[in-house]
Amino acid sequence: MTITLHTDHGPLTVDTPCTLDELLPRLLPPGLNPEQLATAVNGQFVPRGQRAQLVLQDADRVLLFSPITGG
Repeated sequence: MTITLHTDHGPLTVDTPCTLDELLPRLLPPGLNPEQLATAVNGQFVPRGQRAQLVLQDADRVLLFSPITGG
């Protein structure tokens, strides 16, 4: 079975089950480490430690972004 996810780069069809952790390598440019990015699914921040447990569902919206640091 497959599901369609909505990403920064448009729709993406993946086999199920698929966790956020498993999806990240498909979305990252070469040479970029997933630990360097923050993630959100359906507008909710997903901490790095929870990516492997988050099973994605059809029509989920997945966003990758660089965390803002500084003061």
